[in-house]
Amino acid sequence: MFHSYKNSVTLYWNSNNLEYQIIRDNEVWFESGPFFIHFNQTFYSSAPEQEILPMLPLYLIEQYETNGTDVVFGLFDRLSLRWSIANTSNGFVWETSFKIFQEQSIILFEQYFPIDLSGMSQGNDRNTFKYSSTAFPRFKVSFNQTDQYAIDQLGHFTFLDAWDLNMRGVGLKNVFTGGLYSGNPLVLYNLTKIDSNIILSSLTNFMTNFQTRSPSLNYHLSCGLHGRVHQIVKSFSLKTILLASEPKQGINQIVNLWGKLMLQYYGKQHIKEQKDLHRDFYVSKLGYYTDTGAYYWYHTESNLTYEQTFIKLKQYHVNERIPIQYYELDSYWYYKQNNYTGEHGGIMLYEPRPDVFPNGIDGLQKDVLHTPLIVHHKYYSTDNLYQNTYRFVNGSVGGVSLPLDQTFFNKIFSQVKQWGVEILIQDWLSSVYEDMPESSWDVQTAREYHIHLAEGAKQAGVKIIYCMPLNPDIMETLENTQVHYMRVSDDYSENINQWNIGRVSMITWAIGVIPFKDTFWTTSMQPESRYGNFTEPNIHLNALIALMSLGGVAISDKIGNTNITVVNRLCRLDGVLFRPERPATAMDSTFLASGGPKGEMWHTYSSDGQQSTFVEYVMITNLTEPYLFSWNELSNTEEDDNPIRIVSDMYVAFEFENPKDYYWFSSINSSTIVMPSCAQDLATHHSPFHLYIFVPFSKISNWILFGELSKQLPITKQRFGSIQNTADSLHVNVIGVYGEQVPITVGYCEHVFGKIDIFTVECSFISVQDISTMMITCETQTGCQCNII
Repeated sequence: MFHSYKNSVTLYWNSNNLEYQIIRDNEVWFESGPFFIHFNQTFYSSAPEQEILPMLPLYLIEQYETNGTDVVFGLFDRLSLRWSIANTSNGFVWETSFKIFQEQSIILFEQYFPIDLSGMSQGNDRNTFKYSSTAFPRFKVSFNQTDQYAIDQLGHFTFLDAWDLNMRGVGLKNVFTGGLYSGNPLVLYNLTKIDSNIILSSLTNFMTNFQTRSPSLNYHLSCGLHGRVHQIVKSFSLKTILLASEPKQGINQIVNLWGKLMLQYYGKQHIKEQKDLHRDFYVSKLGYYTDTGAYYWYHTESNLTYEQTFIKLKQYHVNERIPIQYYELDSYWYYKQNNYTGEHGGIMLYEPRPDVFPNGIDGLQKDVLHTPLIVHHKYYSTDNLYQNTYRFVNGSVGGVSLPLDQTFFNKIFSQVKQWGVEILIQDWLSSVYEDMPESSWDVQTAREYHIHLAEGAKQAGVKIIYCMPLNPDIMETLENTQVHYMRVSDDYSENINQWNIGRVSMITWAIGVIPFKDTFWTTSMQPESRYGNFTEPNIHLNALIALMSLGGVAISDKIGNTNITVVNRLCRLDGVLFRPERPATAMDSTFLASGGPKGEMWHTYSSDGQQSTFVEYVMITNLTEPYLFSWNELSNTEEDDNPIRIVSDMYVAFEFENPKDYYWFSSINSSTIVMPSCAQDLATHHSPFHLYIFVPFSKISNWILFGELSKQLPITKQRFGSIQNTADSLHVNVIGVYGEQVPITVGYCEHVFGKIDIFTVECSFISVQDISTMMITCETQTGCQCNII
């Protein structure tokens, strides 16, 4: 028996029957299935009699214990098992080992292959990804309607499809199939006690190390090589990590800790550690998109080319003072397979077609737009014009061709950089595995594709957005320093609820990638749209979620059809967005089986420029019944890796639309707020929502800053340089742009829990050009004034 740190999880190994169990909270959460490997077109199992397919025996010929130190995870004890296909001690074909760590609640499961193995593939069609060629660890899951194991009773949080909007459920038997579309990471948790959970994911070789419920392995949960790999070479290895929570570590915290450990393992910096993150134009400024769902996706103004349309579009934005700070050019501009001009088909030639941009993309950028550009890039076609110069492998189906030369990627990224491109969208990532069997036949081709992308982008100084990624693509970003952003939603307009990204954002943010919701319209209908009768029922919800995601906030309306009021709620006159400090994510209580909110409840926070004041935001939508929100839920959002932010023990809380109907919210009296039901209209898909703002109350001043209530997030560092409370006074530095009239709402109360008098102070930025700062000073005797500093 082996214990991890503080006995959060225990591994029990039975050398007599070759089985193991994972125990947490004094309960067996995982019961092992047999050890399994497939090669030479033959199945081998440590317990052939338990398998549903005929298998030959796998013999344990040696087991031994060692210990050591991992540079990331610390001290460990290791139990190693060596397996042979013959009952002899003359060599082994596979080694499996458990590493149990003394300083972390971690178990590592390692597979090591001492010799070359071939004949491992179980087929070439896409469905073969559901099969395993090796299985360690392997855990029993019920297949019929009867729950036989503890794992069947646990809640799960994981990918369940490429664009799943739920990601939650109970047990795995009816939903989780594994392979390309499920798992990695997989969180299993106690449905009534969400600080009792385990997260299981691959740690190495993400493009080949899958979680599956293989039909050939009794539908057990198996971790190992997917079933399309043909062969491996000696010394290849796979690692899977199991991380268990400590007391008071909820779902968000365990996912964040998992991500932190994964980043440390790969020596990669989380994007939030980058000093210029909030100056990144994609994060900090308003943009315009022409991708799927946008008005100008494969659609121009009548009788105009794309270049002429962009000239007219830019002029409209300038004339109406819509502060667009970057533009995205989608896949309509380059040559595709067989010279096809529509959406489908791979890249034949990555150059702008003269019928689209006759003066080139660089001409468009320099002469018309005068902003950074984002350009679309997908897979290459089998008739691409580069393969005579660079090394490509052509797929046998699907028309997909994969470049294999680093010099080719260097060329592409250098080329777009010269056009004024700062970000490249690597789209259709799913096609590499879905439509090209050859990319999955070995353990290096797909991985090297990602690494080549990263290196080419790094050399050119270009950042990458991943789009349409599969689970292994998401995990592979841990080896890729240039993927800063990821579209985690379905295409806009393709799915009316594609805004629902509160859970998937937890995963991408944990591993240092900013989630992106895709574009949105600011008016419900766009005249002569290519999307038929599509009507957007959730304009303000889409705008808010885009803002809170920390990813791109990019509108995509027809010329003359942008709702400027919607835009102005999101940003300053110079296009600088009012942003939180991290993406909004689903709160822990939304994972409970009972007692949690029946719908969506997400949380994020913001601060002033000096990070002396932190304001909390809680959004609810699609609640089918009222919910009693407690102070404990807010306190549980504290993050171990952000010690500067401490959840206050006293807040003034209010709903964004009704600031005068405020609450005193405190740990002192275990405060609660009854949040109203706001169910989605199933006919129109309209989702009413409420945004609650929690402003910390200073014990040294009777003044409270409510913020700029004409903006969607009323208190952020982009408007407030500092917020300081002193005895009987409040001092607020307000950042503004020339021409702005900035109304700031403040409140005054004579004592805690008392009545708050609420009023507005206006700061007029008309005397100083460009960006300047004014100070609001509120004092008990003289009231509030806003003056130039």
